[in-house]
Amino acid sequence: NNNNNNNSRKKETIVAFTSFDASHSDLEYHVKAGGTLDTDKYRVIVINHMGNGQSLSPSTAPPPGQRFPALMTMEDNTRMQTALLDYLDVPKVALAYGYSMGAMQSLHLAALHPERVERVAAVAGGVRAGDTNKVFLESLRHTIMCARGWDPNTQWYGGVGEDRVATLKAFARIYAGWGLSSRFYEEKEYLNLGYKNLEDFCVNGYEKGFASCDINDLLAQVNTWRNADLANADASFEGCIVKALQSITAKVLWMPVTTDTYFLADSIQKECALLRQGDFQPIPTNWGHRGGDPWREGQEKQLQQVQMAVKNLLDE
Repeated sequence: NNNNNNNSRKKETIVAFTSFDASHSDLEYHVKAGGTLDTDKYRVIVINHMGNGQSLSPSTAPPPGQRFPALMTMEDNTRMQTALLDYLDVPKVALAYGYSMGAMQSLHLAALHPERVERVAAVAGGVRAGDTNKVFLESLRHTIMCARGWDPNTQWYGGVGEDRVATLKAFARIYAGWGLSSRFYEEKEYLNLGYKNLEDFCVNGYEKGFASCDINDLLAQVNTWRNADLANADASFEGCIVKALQSITAKVLWMPVTTDTYFLADSIQKECALLRQGDFQPIPTNWGHRGGDPWREGQEKQLQQVQMAVKNLLDE
């Protein structure tokens, strides 16, 4: 029976979605033989969200920006993703997986196309940007819009050289303040990771990560995230988050991080209770939002928890 089950599972598909400023390659630590998304048992498709620089984005839409809309919504992403799945002849997926913005996409797919999704694993992400999250995202937007090189008429960032470098550094420093918890910093956990001091961590742990980014791509992704709200994703939901969540028929594993300041665990717990089949499994860690993306040294416990929870979900 196990062999038959394994042979059958090889024909099933998992779809995984990318997070902010991430691409398919950033999920390789999950997508592998014996991994969280086990390629020995499943066909795994990773879809790059629009705006990330790999899929349709300001940086990939020549001439600059003219083919990319002012706002690419989460629903727009879902429409393109379902079109791709249709093209690949995938009418239904065994699992929709995502971290952060990827979790938002997985939940949107399950709500807008419930017949296409059997299970969802939403890690450190939610169905909308809450007010606390919007404060963070607005600070990122205004950092770009107040920078030298920003054109308010075309809504396009054209800064180069030192102006571009300074803008990306400011962007990264804001991220550093929100991406990890206050306890992570106050307990100086960065020292356990080999960083010399706080400045070393901020420079090498955040600034380096954003140094090669396209600023217009970053802004496009911020706008998508900022405007996401499942309650408004379909007219049938009538702006009601309860109706939106009730539309999801899939089994949902919802794993917020206890110290995340983007997607608050207590808010997600309340929303998870509104699902038909919701399983709330928070990740306890000082790593904040990064706790849901456990590929770094020092995150072994978080990775093990995510792997085990997803495996158990797929075995149901």
